[in-house]
Amino acid sequence: MGAHMSRPLSHLRGSVAVGSLAALILGCSSPTGPTSVQNILAHRAVWKGQGFANYSYTYQFEAFNAFANQPLRLEVRQDTVRSVVVLATGQNIVPTYFPTIDALFDRALDAAQNGSLTRIAFDPVRGYPTLLAYAAIPDALSSQQASALQPLP
Repeated sequence: MGAHMSRPLSHLRGSVAVGSLAALILGCSSPTGPTSVQNILAHRAVWKGQGFANYSYTYQFEAFNAFANQPLRLEVRQDTVRSVVVLATGQNIVPTYFPTIDALFDRALDAAQNGSLTRIAFDPVRGYPTLLAYAAIPDALSSQQASALQPLP
């Protein structure tokens, strides 16, 4: 019986090794590591479970852009960014290209799948991503940060 059991276990070990190798190649992370699709989806479920459609949060990003590297306050209404204010100056800027929390999750999932997500962190209570870091591409988005999220009426 012992010899009979060792074959399926060795087969399982081989499958796990191949699966882990594939995950490392595809995602540059373990299947359950911080930058894994599975981990991101688990945090997204926490975020979605709260049902916020209206909220504000502080957003900061690194890229070759006039508004990079400075805190911006984004107001989201009905899952759409409605206003963006530069915190240091009070300047209102057009909200066209700024992300909702759901868009940050989408970006994290895309980057995890294509292997460009190098780091991610989440808010321990609300589950939203507080830091996304990407493999360096000159002049491209290299990181995004979200903090101080407040539900709005």
